[in-house]
Amino acid sequence: MVVRKVGKYEVGRTIGEGTFAKVKFAQNTETGESVAMKVLDRSTIIKHKMVDQIKQEISIMKLVRHPYVVRLHEACAKISANDFQFSEICFLFHF
Repeated sequence: MVVRKVGKYEVGRTIGEGTFAKVKFAQNTETGESVAMKVLDRSTIIKHKMVDQIKQEISIMKLVRHPYVVRLHEACAKISANDFQFSEICFLFHF
């Protein structure tokens, strides 16, 4: 099985899927902590003019602290090797 890495996280199976994103199980390779990783494709975000909406989602999720809402742990981007552009944007949530 090929393990995909995004930063310090090993990305596993898909645990959810929507119109604009997939949610995958991921594990921090340094601490062993399990997180849910929401992966958005850059081309889809640009095509649907969602850049401002994504920025707003990140800002709001950083502020939200509630026992019944997942907490944003980190936001990151995966850089494409051939063009040095962001190919994916990832949100990491604690379970």
